[in-house]
Amino acid sequence: MRHFLALASLFCVVAVSAAAPLGPVTPKVGFGVHGNFTLGSLPGPAIVGSESLKDAYGPGWGGGVHLDLGLAGLSLRLSGDYLKYSLDEGRFRDSYAGVFGGAVDQISVQGGGLGITSASANAKVAVMPLPVVRPYVTGGVGLAWLSMDETRTSIAGEPGRTFPATTQSGKKSFNVGAGADLEVGIKLFVEARYVWILTEGQRSTYVPVALGVTF
Repeated sequence: MRHFLALASLFCVVAVSAAAPLGPVTPKVGFGVHGNFTLGSLPGPAIVGSESLKDAYGPGWGGGVHLDLGLAGLSLRLSGDYLKYSLDEGRFRDSYAGVFGGAVDQISVQGGGLGITSASANAKVAVMPLPVVRPYVTGGVGLAWLSMDETRTSIAGEPGRTFPATTQSGKKSFNVGAGADLEVGIKLFVEARYVWILTEGQRSTYVPVALGVTF
């Protein structure tokens, strides 16, 4: 519920800004690319009789493209992104110590990479337009497709459990965040968002920090 309240508050801000008299303006259209670095709380492979890993992955990397439509202090950003995470072997061991017992330190893990492809529509509202730096708040909705590679384990060199590859398609997502546009000859931006994906079984969250350029 708090997630939806946060989004509702943001869109109230957007609505107020949109209702304010902007005067005659010309819509601005921009296209750009960006890179992402992210930390997440994303479920990993589940062992029967045990919960899924709640924090199975290390940092993620990726990038995407975006299309901006701007009217004064209010703009809309359509974005497509891809992120790739690697399974954290230490977190895997810690999470399943109760399952493997004393053998947990001898476990090796191969595979298990997680890919997230997403599409989102976000409103951006400038909060303090300055000549060079334009801070803004942002929020929106989207869809996410998750793909987990096959995960293979071994214990003291002997084959262990194998977790098959899985996918989750078209899951709803929500996000809120803040950023700043930088006019330095070219238009750069830096942005951080908190993203919720309504995955099966439990919620997945991550915080992508993006650095990009808009033409």
